[in-house]
Amino acid sequence: MRNATYLTHKFQTLTLLTSMAGLLGFLGWLLAGPAGIKVAMIITMLAFVFTPKLPSRMVMGSLRARPLHPAAAPELYRIVETLSRRAGLEKMPTLYLTPSRKLNAFAVGSSEDSAVGITHGLVSALNTREMAGILSHEITHIKNRDMQVMALSAVFGRITNFLSVTGQILLLVSLPFALMGQVTYSLFPLMVLIFAPMMSMLLYLALSRTREFEADKGAADLLNDPHALASALSKVEQYNTRTWQRMFFPVAVKPDQTPLLQSHPPTKERIKRLLAMAPPPRMHRFTPGGGRRIMVI
Repeated sequence: MRNATYLTHKFQTLTLLTSMAGLLGFLGWLLAGPAGIKVAMIITMLAFVFTPKLPSRMVMGSLRARPLHPAAAPELYRIVETLSRRAGLEKMPTLYLTPSRKLNAFAVGSSEDSAVGITHGLVSALNTREMAGILSHEITHIKNRDMQVMALSAVFGRITNFLSVTGQILLLVSLPFALMGQVTYSLFPLMVLIFAPMMSMLLYLALSRTREFEADKGAADLLNDPHALASALSKVEQYNTRTWQRMFFPVAVKPDQTPLLQSHPPTKERIKRLLAMAPPPRMHRFTPGGGRRIMVI
């Protein structure tokens, strides 16, 4: 079952990246014929390779996150060390704490230079077992090189936007010739040219949701305890729901009601999939600290 899910996510990732590349190539073909396809792909690869890769500490610094010293959070570092070893990472990620009341965690960098950021609100709200679930999710992102995958898709999106705008400018320039009947346009290429940025954005968001599902599965495998992440996601969802209700009253529209425009899948669906992966009771589980809160000095 898990192997089938793994292959499904890999296939979805490949399909979405291929679709983004195909859309970009089609725009190149519209603008310059067969040579435009090659030029578009070459520009994309060069942009991806030569885009500056900022060190993780610089990224974290821009987010006002401060590094957590192992002496200040020994239990968290013990969890990260164990999970990193299980994930086969070359180097253990550095932990950072951000001064935010929101319940959030994120990973930056690559397997050679990675960092995991957690908010003060997250540490305060979750117990040790739930924090292990969150950390295993972020470490799986690092293991799967999801930051690099999303960076490539973002480059696809930026070049697609550029070609779309270029094509629309050329259309405006040639509009007088079209009005005189010297140039004709087909409807389908025009629609693709105009809506390509939106299509690319939707593909990007779909890819992000696919990688989130894969990170959830990887977290469950690392911990052998899907309930840990499921419980953490439930608390995060409750917090987000209360926040929306405070802002827009109880009848507010929740983020999960527009899943196509979200970078993360609906939380209920994520929890449902995690609970479906729960191992039999006799299997060993990595549950450091049980339900205790983590102390950060």
